[in-house]
Amino acid sequence: MTPTTRTDTGVRRCLSIKNRWNPSRPFYVPLLARAFRPDFSFSEQNSEDALKARRETKTKKTNFKRSADDDDDFLSSSSEGGVTFESEIGQRRYQFCLKTIGQEVRRENPELVELVVTSLLRATECDVARTLHRAQQYFDFYVDVFGKLSFKQTLKDDEQLRKSFESGVLQVLENCDDKGRSAIILLFNRMLPGQTESSGMQMIRMINYIILRTLKNYPTTQKHGIIVIPDMGGFSYENYSFSNGRTNLYVISKFLPCKIHKFCLLRPLYFVKFVLPALKSFVFPGPMSANVHILTQDPRDLLREPINLRAEILPPMYGGTNTSYDFIPRLRGWELEEEETEFSEMGSSNHHNDNNNNNNMEEEIGDDKESGFARELFKRQDQFGNDIAMDCARAPSRESNDLNDDDDDFSSHNNEEDKTSGGGNADVNFLTSSFDDNNTYDSADDKSFTNKSFEVL
Repeated sequence: MTPTTRTDTGVRRCLSIKNRWNPSRPFYVPLLARAFRPDFSFSEQNSEDALKARRETKTKKTNFKRSADDDDDFLSSSSEGGVTFESEIGQRRYQFCLKTIGQEVRRENPELVELVVTSLLRATECDVARTLHRAQQYFDFYVDVFGKLSFKQTLKDDEQLRKSFESGVLQVLENCDDKGRSAIILLFNRMLPGQTESSGMQMIRMINYIILRTLKNYPTTQKHGIIVIPDMGGFSYENYSFSNGRTNLYVISKFLPCKIHKFCLLRPLYFVKFVLPALKSFVFPGPMSANVHILTQDPRDLLREPINLRAEILPPMYGGTNTSYDFIPRLRGWELEEEETEFSEMGSSNHHNDNNNNNNMEEEIGDDKESGFARELFKRQDQFGNDIAMDCARAPSRESNDLNDDDDDFSSHNNEEDKTSGGGNADVNFLTSSFDDNNTYDSADDKSFTNKSFEVL
């Protein structure tokens, strides 16, 4: 995979195109807007029906090969239920994707790269080609929006992002159906009037953060997809921005590392309710149009066919029974998760540095021992005078020929010195022996010796 250099994905150009309502040409779409038509091909190719058809096709092809060779190639496929990420084949494909992406890209943001690859493999039933293609698209988008792949989007470091979430304009309901999908809810009535390009980019950053956070915490959402629910209740048409709405669809459909299961427009404006069916083939081309539902003003439509969300998960404002739902504590939980991730990364980096320095420490520990002992002797030499140096100078070495001949004279001389010095040398010997006792260490625990030496010195 190519390094993540700055690539123009067209997000800012899509925001800059202004659509104005023309009553004489109500279904006219500007030519520039056609270039940013939503592309739901990834979601369509990996929907439940598409995955089922793909498994059936692969099963027919592999039936002829299994009689000759029972080993499945990890780039071809699998069992009747599809390749799961947790299986041996799935893990081999995961490692293959990381190797293909390359160390240079992974080193910039390893947590993001691993999350994207894991999510896409689960969404595609470990289809390597589709995973790598979508991952490259998302990395290009990430660099275009945030400037570099190494940028880490956090609530702690981005106060504007945190305040935008606290407004409640974008919320999430996890595990909201029987397959464990999550619902992203966009409340139009909490948008600020007079949308600008900067606010459009802020909404894109919010969508990116909330989807990545949800994918990280819920593997079932990675596998089965996300339900998008724009809620236009209480919203005024004067505050609607065509460019922001078009850009949000463009980003969600073309770049984000997830698949869209359904698109449910709740409590739509009367204008949108009548115009959207006519533009449905343009906004949602292909099989995705069958998963687009224009609901009524009754939020209980989310509990009925074909949506079938869980009433115990949805709050009362969406027809559910979850009276304890509050999005603000969810933000606090995300902030705690960010702190835990930061601490774990710091620990892993320190552990990596310790491993790199272990060999150097083992080589230097002997030098530290000798130099520390020498410094202590020099200090005590100033305190007790030059007697130690004189005794060391008179002491014969192990290779001296006089060691055995003068042994008696040397021992008697030491006894006389001990008597005349008033115990001075005894104090020195006690200090030296205590210093050695403090620095005794086991060969398997070099670090403890070094710490003790520094404490004494």
